[in-house]
Amino acid sequence: MKNKHSLYNLKDSVQSIVLTINQRLTDCNRPLVVSFDGGSGSGKSTLASEVASSLGATIIHCDDFFAIEIPDHEWDIYSVEKKCRLCINWARVRDEALLPLLAGEKAEYHPFSFSTMNGLSSDIVVKEPSEIIILDGIYSSHWLSDLINLTILVDVAPHIRHKRHNLREGTEDIDWHLRWDSVEDYYFSVLRSPDSFDLVVVNE
Repeated sequence: MKNKHSLYNLKDSVQSIVLTINQRLTDCNRPLVVSFDGGSGSGKSTLASEVASSLGATIIHCDDFFAIEIPDHEWDIYSVEKKCRLCINWARVRDEALLPLLAGEKAEYHPFSFSTMNGLSSDIVVKEPSEIIILDGIYSSHWLSDLINLTILVDVAPHIRHKRHNLREGTEDIDWHLRWDSVEDYYFSVLRSPDSFDLVVVNE
């Protein structure tokens, strides 16, 4: 593990991440792509938003690219590896968001509709180019690794994450946990263990 920081307040976490990003910027001759990875309820979106605000970075929310074409009954017969590989349409993230921004052009795409939960929104998300591009989403560090310059894990004990997830959703969310908890465990133990990240922030 290259760097690990146990930071228990938002301000310290943001300052540490901003410092690390600024250090990496000096060695990058194209927009710097930073992934914020971590399980559901880890607080990665809050950190990513604060860091993006501090640096004037462009932030891409990977959940906007949820694989809408796969129904629940199909998810439940997939292996854990297949679930974490297919739950986000990584080709869309790459082609519609990252590649235009890396070319210095604005990105435009239709996000997944969380209001209807059954398709893409009619709204169009527009992202302006920036010298720093933040990917906010679990699994992003692995499936887009060829385009990422800095990987950050927001690490929280599973039982704390589960509690935060349920509070956020306003429900015990049993079906979700049955479908996805084992996938997250597999990802962070087999595909991307904590020591594979450039920076680990313990957000408890």
